[in-house]
Amino acid sequence: MSLKGALISLLIIFSVGFAAADEWTEVLMSDSGEEGVDMSFGTDYYGESEMVTRQIGSPEGMETYVATGATGTSGLAEAYYSTEAPASGGSGFQQYSISGREPSTVYFGGQSTSYSTYSSTYGGANSLWILGSWSWTQYASCPLGAYLQILAYSSSGGLADFYEIYPSGGVDHNQYTFWPGYSRINFRADAVGRHILLFIVNNQPSNAVIIDVGSGGWSPGPGPVASYARVTVRSSWLTGYSVNVDGIREYNDVSDGRLDGIVSFTVSGDQYHNIEITSPGYMKSYYRLFRSGYAYTLTM
Repeated sequence: MSLKGALISLLIIFSVGFAAADEWTEVLMSDSGEEGVDMSFGTDYYGESEMVTRQIGSPEGMETYVATGATGTSGLAEAYYSTEAPASGGSGFQQYSISGREPSTVYFGGQSTSYSTYSSTYGGANSLWILGSWSWTQYASCPLGAYLQILAYSSSGGLADFYEIYPSGGVDHNQYTFWPGYSRINFRADAVGRHILLFIVNNQPSNAVIIDVGSGGWSPGPGPVASYARVTVRSSWLTGYSVNVDGIREYNDVSDGRLDGIVSFTVSGDQYHNIEITSPGYMKSYYRLFRSGYAYTLTM
């Protein structure tokens, strides 16, 4: 084949590839559901949990939390944020004892492990966490105006430089005195977007904590309103495929009783989700933010 012929062949291949490129579209939902869409929100897995209100014990006493996190042995999702302002706590870090409050699970680096395993492996390093009732995490999402409890660990304590990187790119820098061991502070989600928190003590930086703040929220009534996004995957050439959400929940092309290359489901809104498409000889994954009240379509 001549050089010219080879270049033409490559151009044809690239043209076909670009024409067949997957495409995401986003539109505002005009209804609360449609036929064939799985509208269930399981309370047994992170990222798809129905928002339920429950009372749990906390350092401030009994507070109302909304379940949006990982699931514990009780079957209820973990609580990482509060819909009400803390009763106390001041403006700085307060000493915090974990004795009798040790988490059963910690979530970090895209994985989970028991607290005992984590402490024996990584104990002693400066660390920053989002405090839950039975677990700690380094990532959480919440609606605008919510409150979270941030837990910092420093073996020696001392003067700490605490940084918050705002969604706008601005940096808020404060200095706090940390107690040796654990110190806790209340955090208010005051801007929509991604907030990144970290601290430095004795020239040693901590890990970063990420909080994604969505524009959705709860109703002024007695309980929160569950927010979600609708997702539809469509293919004109692939049928019988499966869709895995966040590595836990799975749908397939015949979930709605039709083998038509269309899979529809819902995910919790204002959160990032991993969507993986699999079929014999084919696999592709996408990681993106799904905003509450919007319908997303992936055309393959």
